[in-house]
Amino acid sequence: MTLTELSPHLVILLPLALAAGVDLYLTLFMLCAAAITGWWTTPLAGSLGDLNSTAILAVVGLFYLLEFAAERTPGRALFWNGFHALIRPVAGALIALLVLDHDPVGVQIVGAVLTGAATSLAHAVRSGRMVLRWLLEIATPRRDLMALLEDVSTVGLLTLALDLPLWSLGASISITLIALVRARERIKAFAFGVRLGHARIWQQFTRSRWMDPEELPGWVLHTLEPDAPFTGGGLRGAPAAAWRLPGVPRLVIGWVVVRGDTTVFVFRAGRKIRMLELGSLQEVGAQQMDFYRQVTLEVPGQDGRAEFFFGLGGPGVESLRAVFLGHGAKVSGTTSAPL
Repeated sequence: MTLTELSPHLVILLPLALAAGVDLYLTLFMLCAAAITGWWTTPLAGSLGDLNSTAILAVVGLFYLLEFAAERTPGRALFWNGFHALIRPVAGALIALLVLDHDPVGVQIVGAVLTGAATSLAHAVRSGRMVLRWLLEIATPRRDLMALLEDVSTVGLLTLALDLPLWSLGASISITLIALVRARERIKAFAFGVRLGHARIWQQFTRSRWMDPEELPGWVLHTLEPDAPFTGGGLRGAPAAAWRLPGVPRLVIGWVVVRGDTTVFVFRAGRKIRMLELGSLQEVGAQQMDFYRQVTLEVPGQDGRAEFFFGLGGPGVESLRAVFLGHGAKVSGTTSAPL
């Protein structure tokens, strides 16, 4: 079967998935409006016409406004998008089931799973970009302008999907390929952002501290075993995200571990576990934020500074300063151990 012979029911799944991942409620609003108003003379695919309901239109319109309000501040946006990490893929799968309502059951199941996965990926990449800009305090256009650009893109993609399905598929593939350049980094940022939100909630019930050896993940302890002998105090660690450490990807998620008088960062990179000594990274600033603690480090021979981000359940600012300040060791090369 050639591309031109593909059913529009299948061709529009990727465009709908991307649109729902970026702006779910505007996507549903557009589909409801298309079913109610009859703006499109071409019959809507599958059972999308069942969205012909002013009640559904009003509800999704209300949720669109709620989302707009929730994303005015980073904290609310973090909780909103974290919660929608569950809602988005389910919604994408349900949209696919409506589109494929008259297709064989096997096609419906596969289409729903793939569409839900694509919706989840689009949501994670979009939300991860927001988390990175929030953590790094990158100067950006006004949030209202960014929201407008997302809305225009979503409306444009949906219009193509309803009018010119093959064009919408081509545009969606192009968008996906471009997004994949930074997809891994942004997905990790989103996952870490969700962890920060979780730590912010549980901060009310726990005290800030380093974790004891028995609380560290097994893969972290396994990596440290060859270097078990150490002096100067006990073993303790905390989960963290690192930005622009030397010799590693720009954003990595792992564990800062204090081994007596030395500090290392243990993290996964592909199929291996790597360990970086933090000896000569001099602390130049540590501060408490609403959702995280941030340590800024000077990296010898590197333009720009490295950053560590810790959840509020981890060590306090003074403890972090004591750990990162005044290390005299040399930054070692990374070592690796198989998973």
